[in-house]
Amino acid sequence: MSELEADKLVDIAITRHAPSTPRWTTRMAVTLSNAWYELRKSRTASIGAVMLVLLFGACIGTPWLATHDPIKQDYRARLAPPSEKHLLGTDRLGRDIYSRLLYGGRRLVTIAVVAVAVGLLLGIPFGVLAGYWGGLSDTIGMRIVDGLLAFPGLLLYLLFVTLAQAYKFEGVMVDLVLVAALGIAFMPEVARLSRGSVLAEKQKEYVEASRAVGDSSVNIALSEVLPNIVSPLIVTATVRLGLVILIVAALSFLGLGTPPPTPDWGSDLSAARDYMETHPLIAAFPGLAICYTVLAFNLFGDGLRDILDPRLAER
Repeated sequence: MSELEADKLVDIAITRHAPSTPRWTTRMAVTLSNAWYELRKSRTASIGAVMLVLLFGACIGTPWLATHDPIKQDYRARLAPPSEKHLLGTDRLGRDIYSRLLYGGRRLVTIAVVAVAVGLLLGIPFGVLAGYWGGLSDTIGMRIVDGLLAFPGLLLYLLFVTLAQAYKFEGVMVDLVLVAALGIAFMPEVARLSRGSVLAEKQKEYVEASRAVGDSSVNIALSEVLPNIVSPLIVTATVRLGLVILIVAALSFLGLGTPPPTPDWGSDLSAARDYMETHPLIAAFPGLAICYTVLAFNLFGDGLRDILDPRLAER
């Protein structure tokens, strides 16, 4: 590198590190502004965003929107059709389906969001640092990731759930076990995506500028490189949320989730199988709730991918 090029890099680095320029604040403000503009242009992302707003609004407002105790049984009102008292009817134990849908959705969405957040918190630093440092640390780190990817996700979920049942965990403890299993299963995918993005970014000029002013490797990787690779991570996390919803609902459907009487879409759908011919609405409402939630996350994720991927935007 010539002396002129070195001076240019130092000038760039000094400008980027000027105290009057809050890098994170400015970058995030520009990113959010551009994202909002592009979001309004994408019909898919807009529809998904509206669906998600309604979903999260219902989850937050569940205590006020619910009309009954979701676990209270009323045998006199068993299998009642939708009415003014029970908006979506009652199940085989006389419990209000509408209230159970709200509380079950709140629990399911919370588990999915926390599990994906755990996967991101574990996978992003692992992948970013391994990719930036390279060498032996990258080799060892990726072999660990390959080992985790080779382990079937379903087997991991069953292992964690079996341990929870063996130790007789109940309520929140079962949910925490599910979060741990889902987060660990998501971590390798995030690590590999982060590492691949870092390998492309660390050769750019702004990274050399940061090195020229003496920034540490960890600071460059997490403060400079990471904000420039968040787009694919956001898309992956959004799409993963829909998959996690399906996984948790499937485990509950198989009887491997939180035990009754906790409201759960999967377990409610399973319990309604014996009444599908005579009372199909009991199974229809939990099934529609699962479909709506997964569709909302997938539409929003696909829309974000179209917005944030420049190769797709050029088509």
